[in-house]
Amino acid sequence: MSRDDDYVLGRELMDSVRLDAQHLLWKLHTSYELHPAISVTDDMKIADLGTGTGNVSLCLLDCLLEPPISIHGQYDVVHLRMWASNIRENDTAALMRHVQKLLKPGGYIQWEDADLIHQTVQGSRAQEFEEHTREIFQQAGLDYSWVANLPHRLQKHHFHMVALHRDPFEGPLAQLCTRTYLAALMEILRGIKRTTRSEQLVHSVNEQMVALGRLSAAYVREGIVYNWLPVALVAWRET
Repeated sequence: MSRDDDYVLGRELMDSVRLDAQHLLWKLHTSYELHPAISVTDDMKIADLGTGTGNVSLCLLDCLLEPPISIHGQYDVVHLRMWASNIRENDTAALMRHVQKLLKPGGYIQWEDADLIHQTVQGSRAQEFEEHTREIFQQAGLDYSWVANLPHRLQKHHFHMVALHRDPFEGPLAQLCTRTYLAALMEILRGIKRTTRSEQLVHSVNEQMVALGRLSAAYVREGIVYNWLPVALVAWRET
């Protein structure tokens, strides 16, 4: 993505540190990289879309457009992770069509994402912050409700569910999620401020960024928990 796109998360050094911690969070939570329901073969091909794992650029593709014919039906597994802030207007259809084109008949989709609607938030300061953040997201046109409905959306595109997990983070992982999420929220607020043309929204974001700084400072002292709900699923494509 270019610097002038509408991507709300950050791309700087500390944002990458947050992303690395988030990868660790997922790995510790699921205890796998490839879901055990997916059989491993020597010649299998896996496409990672938006997972943040790429370190070499061979070509650049837009996952919301049709992929080149040369890679149609080439992959046994398509893996997606953390698309919550990339989908606009609650429309996942283009992304799912892209995935369908990449997969071999009978291939699998593995998807992990953040449900920012059904959150675990503990502490009065955190709950107040969550309420104001939801208002800002609504004003900015950020709709995260599609994640909770992801299984139904996949079924509409002729995928069959194999596994679905919606287990909240517990123990140390709840704290790791809190730390990475608070960092991500600062990125999102900065992204909204960078991309909006509304002076009123900029004012609200500035106030919320100050509130986030105070929340982060009080996080350990007040025992705050601020978690999104992890959603992990596997489905296979009809032949």
